[in-house]
Amino acid sequence: MWLHEVITTEKVPFYYRVAGLGSRFLAWLIDLGVIVLLIFVGLFVGAVLESGRGGMALAIVALWSFVLQWGYFILFEWLWHGQTPGKRLLGIRVINRKGTSVTFLEASVRNLLRVVDGMPLLIIDVVPLLYGVGFLVAAGNRENRRLGDLAAGTLVVHVQHRVKPIRAVHEAVTESDRAREALVRQRMEQLSRPQKQTILDLCLRRDQLRVQDRTRLFAALAAYLQNRLGLAPEEFQSDEKFVLQLASVLSAGVGERTAGRQRQLPLPEARVPVSET
Repeated sequence: MWLHEVITTEKVPFYYRVAGLGSRFLAWLIDLGVIVLLIFVGLFVGAVLESGRGGMALAIVALWSFVLQWGYFILFEWLWHGQTPGKRLLGIRVINRKGTSVTFLEASVRNLLRVVDGMPLLIIDVVPLLYGVGFLVAAGNRENRRLGDLAAGTLVVHVQHRVKPIRAVHEAVTESDRAREALVRQRMEQLSRPQKQTILDLCLRRDQLRVQDRTRLFAALAAYLQNRLGLAPEEFQSDEKFVLQLASVLSAGVGERTAGRQRQLPLPEARVPVSET
């Protein structure tokens, strides 16, 4: 089992378990099955339209196949934070080598090069081996990166399962609580997507940090959030608990938008005070 090390700007190491060729191949088979199923759906829709207008079926099937071939992996990996249906079932995801989520450009580069990675090799000039180039390149480096990964600066890792899915922020019991919670959520929306992801990643992986690194990172993040968003901790409240409470509001918003399917943080139930700015 290979571990990929990421050093943050604060000189704190994080470790990701690199996914093997077996789990990646099984994920690809699942995605292939989904693509085939979607192609049959396109054929069915085209057949229905063919009865009303001649030549429509061929155009729809050709366009639908093109979209699936080039857009399936790119869009899923970009919108699902490096996961396709197959990768999600196998518990793996694509990330940038710096430990961040893949961008649209990175997802596009790694998947457009599937054309090269998918080139077959001939064994004894008879048996074709699909993804022969990609397999040989991935087997030749310890992080199992195919050509697309090398070009895009990405790799496939296992998803961390150490954090238990639990409740998000507490239920507001008064109108004042609801107003305060809404104001905190509104101010958290001022943050960019990478900033939100950084907050959640730090909270999820806080148990993997050494005590001194953990204290330093949460202190720096708490100070930034106070200055950036005008939020203030309660009296005698630690920096870590303050950040966790803000992250609970953030994760609760994500959970509502995804119908509760996203994993949320194990956070204490407490009020988040807001300074008047």
